[in-house]
Amino acid sequence: MSERSAYVEMIRWGSVNVPGIIFEYSKELDINTDDIGILTTILYAFQQSKPLYNTGVEIGKVLQVCPSLSKQKLNSKLKRLQKLELVEIMQPGNGMSERIVYIEPLMDKLESLLIRDHPHFSGRRADAALSPAVIKQYQEQIEQLQLQLQERQPAPLPVAMVNQNDFKKVADFIAEKTGSLVSPSMVAELRRWLGDMALKPELLLCMLELCFERGIKNPREISRIASDVKKYAIINLDGLEVYFSRFVDRSASNAPRNPGFDPDMLEFEGFTGIDMEAEARRRVYHKWRYDWGFSHAMIMKAGEIMCQRTKSGGLEYVDSVLSNWMSKEIRQLEEVEAEIKSFKLLKRKNRKETETVRSGNKPKATLDYEIYIPPNAEEIKTKV
Repeated sequence: MSERSAYVEMIRWGSVNVPGIIFEYSKELDINTDDIGILTTILYAFQQSKPLYNTGVEIGKVLQVCPSLSKQKLNSKLKRLQKLELVEIMQPGNGMSERIVYIEPLMDKLESLLIRDHPHFSGRRADAALSPAVIKQYQEQIEQLQLQLQERQPAPLPVAMVNQNDFKKVADFIAEKTGSLVSPSMVAELRRWLGDMALKPELLLCMLELCFERGIKNPREISRIASDVKKYAIINLDGLEVYFSRFVDRSASNAPRNPGFDPDMLEFEGFTGIDMEAEARRRVYHKWRYDWGFSHAMIMKAGEIMCQRTKSGGLEYVDSVLSNWMSKEIRQLEEVEAEIKSFKLLKRKNRKETETVRSGNKPKATLDYEIYIPPNAEEIKTKV
């Protein structure tokens, strides 16, 4: 007689089996690894139950096949699975152990998912999927989705109304200046200027006058200028003259064409007194804005520091300030103020320590003043 083997006994106890399709559709079923473990325990208890024609399994049997599973945990997990409509629980008796768990809802869902993804399969759910009730349900879902899409779509923009008196005034001006009737393309663009762009007729007349003085009569070219006027909020004749002199005239000459009208750069030029007409200087400004990613406010702050601390500063000083901020990850004005305050405190501390050492450990009373030298200090001194 051969020796008794524990391995043979392990085989007699059987193996725990769980359908692999549960893992495949776990995301659609909204179940996690804990839920799969509970379903595996239920399936194993069902395999161990007798007779085979029983469709459910008692909770007491589930606890028996897995002694480490507590009643509280099993109860909470079963409530979750029941809420997901994956199991059904019947209670013929009063005790929890006498409740019966049915896994038919899980099997029905898995069968439906399988037939949905593989229509050539047949099953109990295949005929039901073609029933009028299911078709009606799908139609209702489609209608609801269509309504949701309509709600999310932006409302069509209203057609801009054009005042006929303004239109006639500008059209007559164009005809007088060009010496011919207004072309259909010019009429279409004129409706855009007055309607979509909402340009005031007075400003539009000034813009057209400047265009015609330079021989610009192509409607598309005029529309490009009108788009810049709208984009950069030019609202008066002075702004139009600056735009035309710096960008339209330069592009018409042999001089290198600027990359476009940039009011931020013009503000920086007026604030610091640095001439930004040169292409190289414009590239430096664009490096700060787009390569280094500083906002216009941060660049203006660096220009302010340059004006306060130097007599005749330039782009090099601003560039060094911004480079220092970039290395320290300073991107907000609040961080700049904190950095300046910290620098002043450190500077004051170092000065006091130096004075203490020089005076033989006797601190000397000093007052810390911030000296500001205006840009025109030399002229004031000369006049005095």
